[in-house]
Amino acid sequence: MTLRVFVPYPSYPEQIGYTIEEAVKILRKSPHNLKIASWKQIDIPGRFIIEGVLDKIDKSEIVVADITNLNFNVTFEIGYAIGRLKRTFLIINKALNPQKKEISQLGIYDTLGYQGYENFAELVEHISKVIDISPLAFPVFPLNKSAPIYILNTLHKTDASIRIISKVKKARINFRSFDPNEQPRLSMLEAYRNVKQSVAVIINLLSSRATDHYSNNLRGAFLAGLSYALDIETLILQEGDEPVPIDYRDFVSVYKHPHDVDAYINELAPNVMDRLQYSETQKDPVLKGFLPNLELGAPAAENEMSNLGNYYVATDEFQRALEGSVRLAVGRKGSGKTALFFQVRDQIRSNRKNIVLDLKPEGHQLKRFRDILLRLGSSVQEHVAAAFWEYVLLLEICHKILQKDRSLHTRDHNLFEPYRRLANLYKNDDLIEEADFSERILGLVIRIITEFDERYGSDKDQYLTVGQVNEIIYKHDIPKLREELVEYLRWKDSIWVLFDNIDKGWPTRGVGQIDTIILRALLDATRKIEQYFRKNEIELFTIIFVRNDVYELLVDETPDRGKESKVSLDWTDSDRLRELLRLRLVYNGLSPSTGFQTAWNGICASHIGGEDSSEYLIERSLMRPRNFLTLVNHCKSNAVNFGNSKITVKDIQQACSIYSADIGNEIGLEIRDVFPEAEDILYYFIGKPSVLTIKQIRECLSESPVSPDVHDRLIEIFLWFGFLGVRQQTEADIKDTYIFTSVRQL
Repeated sequence: MTLRVFVPYPSYPEQIGYTIEEAVKILRKSPHNLKIASWKQIDIPGRFIIEGVLDKIDKSEIVVADITNLNFNVTFEIGYAIGRLKRTFLIINKALNPQKKEISQLGIYDTLGYQGYENFAELVEHISKVIDISPLAFPVFPLNKSAPIYILNTLHKTDASIRIISKVKKARINFRSFDPNEQPRLSMLEAYRNVKQSVAVIINLLSSRATDHYSNNLRGAFLAGLSYALDIETLILQEGDEPVPIDYRDFVSVYKHPHDVDAYINELAPNVMDRLQYSETQKDPVLKGFLPNLELGAPAAENEMSNLGNYYVATDEFQRALEGSVRLAVGRKGSGKTALFFQVRDQIRSNRKNIVLDLKPEGHQLKRFRDILLRLGSSVQEHVAAAFWEYVLLLEICHKILQKDRSLHTRDHNLFEPYRRLANLYKNDDLIEEADFSERILGLVIRIITEFDERYGSDKDQYLTVGQVNEIIYKHDIPKLREELVEYLRWKDSIWVLFDNIDKGWPTRGVGQIDTIILRALLDATRKIEQYFRKNEIELFTIIFVRNDVYELLVDETPDRGKESKVSLDWTDSDRLRELLRLRLVYNGLSPSTGFQTAWNGICASHIGGEDSSEYLIERSLMRPRNFLTLVNHCKSNAVNFGNSKITVKDIQQACSIYSADIGNEIGLEIRDVFPEAEDILYYFIGKPSVLTIKQIRECLSESPVSPDVHDRLIEIFLWFGFLGVRQQTEADIKDTYIFTSVRQL
């Protein structure tokens, strides 16, 4: 049997092309049953190469792609080949300084791996040995009808990225997203799962001036190729005329201004609904075996909102939050704050007489507000921040009422007149038409900045009186708005304010005083509103979700520290994590009475190196639900790809290697936010012993270009993220500690 092989590769550096073309010439003349061609052979004048490239991929059994120098074209073509179920064999030229660090940071190629070569003779040998044409094996992922759109979000939430999310929400279509703030690397399994489960994929490409354009656009290229191959509706947006190569220009929708994306989303929305309707008549294929069809959910709660209630672990912290007895939910990143947010929201709003505000701003808007506060004198900052939050919250309560009871008030004579009065008060707001909280708060911040500049210029350390603050911020009759809200809310059971993401984008160990002022002002504003409403016999409850390092800083800088009631979401019991996984296994069809060990041993080797395999994974997840689910999903993905009916020891070992790269990249990004010059500091530990004294750690840091002045803070960050642990030796035992739930423990 003659195998058709296609070889895409980057045009730069030119040595790659020379080596590959020489190998192709030799293989054409060799006795191997290979019909091989590179993209150069289809470079026809007057025709876009991409037309021939995709056609060649479709007609080939094997695609050999060079990723020595990552670029948009080849990444798109790899995604397309995988989506078309082609055997995809990756190669890198070891002699040309391959981008191994960038490949690792991207995450997509972990499952595939790659073969190194130094010359055309080696490459000929490697390609001639590829006889297995089996593509990657993926589980069957049914269409996610409750959230049929998948969005590639950007690291920094620009006006355009906020606009895209807002427009999709306004179309009343739920979505899932990849957010590099939450998951720095996109794995092959996550990419395939989310594209395959979608009716439409939205990709926002960044210009070369944007901070994270390189990683973002490579993710976008891969997702776009995968999406096109799977015949998913694909909307690729880009600002201006770059970065997409001219060959792919017909694939993208160009916008000059954030509002330009509206037309593209407006066109996409009805197509999504049409495809959803058509999907009702289609049946999903089913693979043989329990493991290939096992769906454990997404590590990020935002991407599994529709199913989360089926397997959520109802903890004591959850019950206390439902009772309204806490004002703060505190936990590490990945400890389940967002899952708690969604579960409390869904439980409370199941009573239609409750009003629930689920507020999740993006860091972009709050950064602009932060810039305003920095221009004010320290004595005024907290007052301005508190006034801002009070105004935002009152308007949001009003907005939620007008939105929720738009039809109800016409059928309820008790609500009709109070609703009309509220609508008349609110209608003068320029931001009323903005569908999303993120856009409304951004519009308010921009309005305040504009008015501040017009009145006081750009001078710093401005001192403003209470009256001047109110004139700039308030554009409504606030006392009147409070009164009308009280009158309306008498006909409701309670009102809840759930506020997440206030610390999104705040770097670990790099939170400033102005950040704690913003958080403290939010707490003060919610308390003031609560007291006013309760004085009028209306129940209002607030829960603000924050990281515990931010909370500890808040407590340190608050005079009456500790007065805020809180729940801590950090997990300390490994059996709770086992229950989290057991409930997800039960959701896949096991009997509810099935114990964890029985369920786990049915899908995974019971031990690894003499240690219980579930405990082995839990310890490496640092007791965080998101990490644990990510690690188990990596194990499952490896097992399915290699055709194993159960997760083997080798699958676990490879999963830990992939997971290690995930965590290493995440730590690098966290360090970059505080010390940009130290982003690659972890690489200086390669080849070092696994056990080091503090002196040896400092010596290792001294080999880097990072100033000795920040070495102690870097060591704290290493400990906080579990890169370093502390070994304590007693007479009876040696104890290694990697998990620190409090900054003070460091």
